[in-house]
This record gives sequence, C-alpha cells and structure tokens, in this order.
Amino acid sequence: MSDFRKPVCFQGNKRSNWLNIFASNPIDTTSLTLEDPPKKLINFVKKHDGKFLAGFITYEYGAKQLNAPIQKLKDGFPAAHFRAYNSYEELEIGSALYSEWKLFTPVITKETYKKQFKKIKSWIKGGEFYQVNYTHILKSETKLKPKELFQSFRRKNQTGYSALFEDKNWAIHCLSPEQFIKIKNNTIVTRPIKGTIGRGNTPKEDRRNLNKLIKSEKEQAELYMIIDLLRNDLGKVCEVGSVQVLESKAIEALEKVYHTYGVVKGKLRNNISPIEALISMSPGGSVTGCPKKRACEAIFELEDHPRGVYTGTIGYILPDGTLNFNIAIRTIIQRGKHLALGVGGGITIGSKNDDEFRETLAKASSFQP
Repeated sequence: MSDFRKPVCFQGNKRSNWLNIFASNPIDTTSLTLEDPPKKLINFVKKHDGKFLAGFITYEYGAKQLNAPIQKLKDGFPAAHFRAYNSYEELEIGSALYSEWKLFTPVITKETYKKQFKKIKSWIKGGEFYQVNYTHILKSETKLKPKELFQSFRRKNQTGYSALFEDKNWAIHCLSPEQFIKIKNNTIVTRPIKGTIGRGNTPKEDRRNLNKLIKSEKEQAELYMIIDLLRNDLGKVCEVGSVQVLESKAIEALEKVYHTYGVVKGKLRNNISPIEALISMSPGGSVTGCPKKRACEAIFELEDHPRGVYTGTIGYILPDGTLNFNIAIRTIIQRGKHLALGVGGGITIGSKNDDEFRETLAKASSFQP
C-alpha cells in the first residue's frame, strides 16, 4: 500500500458485525482541528451521502464538545479526519507474522502510576466521581511498513473491530475488541466493554481466571456503571422510552484477555443524523469515566500528553447510510519507525494499584514481538 493512495482497511471476525473492507484513492478528504465546529464534519458527510466514508474522531475532539479541558494535539495530527471513496472492496487481507519491532516499554514509571492512582482514589473517596479511566503510553520501534505491521498485529489479535489508516506522515493500527455505536435504519446499538483479566497458560488456569472475572463484584460494578452512562448518552439522541439494555453482562474471549461487556439499544430521533449522534456521544463512556465530563477534567490533570485517536473512535459509513464505529483501544500510532501504544483502565473505589498497572500491561501483551 502506498501512503499517497490514502488506503484504509477494516477487518472484523466471526463474532462481530464489522465488515472486511479495503478502499484507496479517496475522492475527497476533510481534516478538522480542535477549533473547527462539528458542522464542518456533518456537512462533509452530507455532501458525500451515498458514498463510502471512513474516518476517525480523536478523544480530544470529543472531550472539547463537552467543554472539558484538553491537551493540544502534536505534530499537526488532525482532531478528526474523514475520507470519501467512490467504491470499496470486501475482502480478507492475509495475515503475516514478522518480528521486526522492539519490545513495547512504558514511558511512565510504576512510581508515577502509583502517585496518580492515589490521586484518583482520593478524588473518588471525596465524591468527585465514581470512576476515571487512566491511561499511559508504551513506546517501540519497527522497520516494517504499515501494511506489514498491521498484518502481523492481526495475526496475533483477531479482534472484531480492527482498522488500518495510512497517510503520508502517520499510520493508525487499531486492533479494538470494542464496538462504540452501530446505526442502521435509525436503530442505534452500543457495546461497552468493562472488566478485564488475562488468559491462563493452561485450560485449568484459563477457566479459573474466567470464573474470577465473572464473580468479581468490582468488575461487575464497573461494567454496570458504564452501561448506565451509555444509557444516558443514548437517551440524549434517541426517542423517549426506546432505550433498553439487551445484555447486562456478556463475555468476550480474546487471545490474551477476557472482557465483560454490555449491549444497549435505542431508536434514533428523526431530527438527528447518525454522524451527529456519533459526535454527541464522543468520547465513549468506557474510556472516560463517570460522570463523563468530570472524568475528562481529571484526565486532563492526570495525563500530560494528548491521547489523540487512542480512546477516540474509528469507523465507516456505508453507501446505504449504515454507520459503524469502534472505541479506538489497542491502538498504535506509527510515525516512520516510531510506535506509540496507549493502554489504560478504569479505576474505581475497589481498584488496587498493582492489579490495575498489571492489567494495562496485559492489554499490551499481544502486541509484544
């Protein structure tokens, strides 16, 4: 794939409703800064109604719509970026296994994580919020081109909501297991993930870990809290009385971790377009905290770097208007040979520092060479 063709690739799995799509040579693109109003993106989508569109919205752009403080994006990275294509192909792109990248290592120390963790716990005890999602960055380097690297990651991460975006100066590798929202025929579905535990090395250990996750009151409370937040977010864009919880606690089994997740559904109001709903709900509650705006304010104080597309949302809009976007977790930004992987987790009153730090590294384990 050539950078100049601006290719995009989406790959799902047997359990997801994410199509396997490749497109290149866009007929039009739009890149928003943090200062640009949502109307610019809404008009772009309206202009290309009936075309295939692919794009992303960063965490910072979504948080700004809540009037929360945000870190400035670096190196000219767009706050939101969408492309319109005349056509796309549905295909399976083969996976390959290379090992030409270095070990991902944390930028922050365990001591820094512990200090910020204590700050979060004190805020929670003081009643400022119930949960906040605290993240940090791991760095690595590679000799691989974006397509080769993405294929290698896919070999190790058969996740349901994967995406590759290439541009001249950057590439996004997203191996997300989490769907944010899908809107089809005015029906909107969100699928928040909360609750994580590593897979076992033996079948017995694997069953024990899964049982521990299922029985964990802390993880269950965290999941229910986020489901309630997403019900509230859907209520802002859906018809009164249409929002319902379809799944309150289901299991997602990945190569290296188990997750618990919920499913919430509603009927989009006729005066709200799918792209407006996507912007309104960004950033996702599972990667911010509860209450959402207060959690975003805490994130600004805790994290001294912009998240960018990590914990934002990536996805596509089909010619028939169906919108499908993920939560951009398990996401790597590639700039030349440099790689940056975001990891994090939700911290609640029942969280323990060592467990939470280990969980963030567990989420990165399937990306290690």
